[in-house]
Amino acid sequence: MVKNDKNRRAKTVSKTASPSKKTAPPVPAKDQGKWVWFALAIVLITTFEIYSKVLKFDFLLNWDDYLYVTENSHVKDLSWSNIQLFFTNYYANNYQPVTMLFYAVEYKIGAGNASLFHFTNILFHLLNTYLVFILIRRISPKNAIVALITAAFFAVHPMHVESVAWVSELKDVLYSFFFLVSLIMYIRYLASQKIKHLAYVLLFFVLSCLSKSAAVILPLVMLLLDYYSGRKFGWKLIVEKLPFFIVSLIFGIVALNSQKGAVQDLAPVLSVIEHVSVVAFSFMNYLFKAVVPVNLSAIYPYPAELGSLLPVIYYLSILFIAVLLFFVWYSRRWGKDSIFGFLFFILTIILVLQIIPVGGTSMAERYTYIPYIGLFFIAGKLYEYVSDKFNAGNRKYDNYLLALFLIGFIIFSIVSFDRVKVWEDGDLLFSDVVNKYPESSISYRVRGDHYMCYYTKKTDVDDKPTRALYLNKSISDFEKSLTFPLNDYDKDRVNYSLQIAYNNRAYEEYVSKDYEGALKDYSREIEMNPADANAYYNRGSIKKEIRDYTGAINDFDKVISIDPNYYKAYNNRGNVKSLLKDYEAAIEDYTKAIELNPQYADAIRNRERAQSFLKKSKK
Repeated sequence: MVKNDKNRRAKTVSKTASPSKKTAPPVPAKDQGKWVWFALAIVLITTFEIYSKVLKFDFLLNWDDYLYVTENSHVKDLSWSNIQLFFTNYYANNYQPVTMLFYAVEYKIGAGNASLFHFTNILFHLLNTYLVFILIRRISPKNAIVALITAAFFAVHPMHVESVAWVSELKDVLYSFFFLVSLIMYIRYLASQKIKHLAYVLLFFVLSCLSKSAAVILPLVMLLLDYYSGRKFGWKLIVEKLPFFIVSLIFGIVALNSQKGAVQDLAPVLSVIEHVSVVAFSFMNYLFKAVVPVNLSAIYPYPAELGSLLPVIYYLSILFIAVLLFFVWYSRRWGKDSIFGFLFFILTIILVLQIIPVGGTSMAERYTYIPYIGLFFIAGKLYEYVSDKFNAGNRKYDNYLLALFLIGFIIFSIVSFDRVKVWEDGDLLFSDVVNKYPESSISYRVRGDHYMCYYTKKTDVDDKPTRALYLNKSISDFEKSLTFPLNDYDKDRVNYSLQIAYNNRAYEEYVSKDYEGALKDYSREIEMNPADANAYYNRGSIKKEIRDYTGAINDFDKVISIDPNYYKAYNNRGNVKSLLKDYEAAIEDYTKAIELNPQYADAIRNRERAQSFLKKSKK
């Protein structure tokens, strides 16, 4: 038996290294450490350079930034009562008290300056890059380059720009920070088996959940680490995870409640085959963009063909995913690396794959922030595999692969550097969406919202040309949005926004004495909402100005039929009747207006004047 073992070992050695060939030993870990840390520093510096320009960017006017910061009175006042509100309220359909607390601290320190908010996002992204390096280094200690490759791609990947460049995505980089610390502490627990380390894992897990509900998946990732480390499944393993699953359940229920409105109102109604196809296509798209990050967009609408035959690529995606899963399962023959990396990706992205449709988009770049770590880990392990397999001779194969990864890093850095530019303001960002999806309603709606917000919040009241420009841009986009298929909820939103836009433009036209234009816009507003008493009132007031007295009285009659307590309509109808010298009828209207509002000075003066004219007319 001993003799056979020796023969077997001899055969193994003969396969891996031949005495007749020169052998280049692998680079020792200590020697790797001399330059890997230097390389990591270059990665961090490059990453900061990519994102440094966002320090000059402002908040987005109409896309969550106003809900979280610019128009949030709770954030602007860092008081104990508001801190309590952070832990008892939803913000933008999310429960994220730690994130809101960070916003409040940022606002306090920087007096609301957007630069500090952007700097915080960049800082956490740099910290997360370092944590990814540490995490993978501990998971795969054999070759430090595996961790370097994973961290480098994580740092500069274009799909991560949204999470860093958008102030509203502080929750993404913040929850990820606590999430990664939790995983690092869990690996430490696996080595030490000390309860205090498991307690630290739980602490950072709770902080992660309090930053963003996506963290609830951590217990499954812990089980995945158990599998990868070769830990045997048993009662101890189950019991130690129970507190984590309880926390996940609690925060999962809270998250579902917070997202209830988005689920019911924004998400389209899908058939079973449409639902499966959209999920499969989104999953495939995430994988594709991990390697080829092209056609990036702040919004990825659902296909316009919903309700009919979808593009064939959606159906083929189902087959693609099935084949891919088979190959991942088959790869277990060569070890756990591919299975671990791919399952890490699946587990951390599965909650946002629209299996339960939430919101009006099919996918989002920010959802890849943590999941892509699994895919980049596979890339790093590919280098390690090549390095081990071809470690004889001049090591040219692994050097070729390392050079290929370096080229990928440079390309990703350039694409990200360019991609950051579109996040400068809403005009650039949403125009980019329109360019990518010109046949989608949501593209025009969100840009129309931006133009309306710019008109309302940024243009000077005396700058009539600029105000008119942005108001007309918003109306054009809203009208364009209505030419594409919309669900009832989105259609109502666009109609409401368009009514406001018509109303604002009509007022601008009225002030500029463009009565014809104002009448048209108020009429458009009325067509969209025949029960809009204000629109009838405003149109009636303009008709009075242009001496269309019959038309004015008809509009004021309509106002009163819609809202019998609209006292201004009685007053204005009385004014028209006075102009027609029907003083008795005018006095009746003024009297009614005064009954509804006894302090209404205009109606009191107008009635006195009408009574005076009535007396003179009877002499």
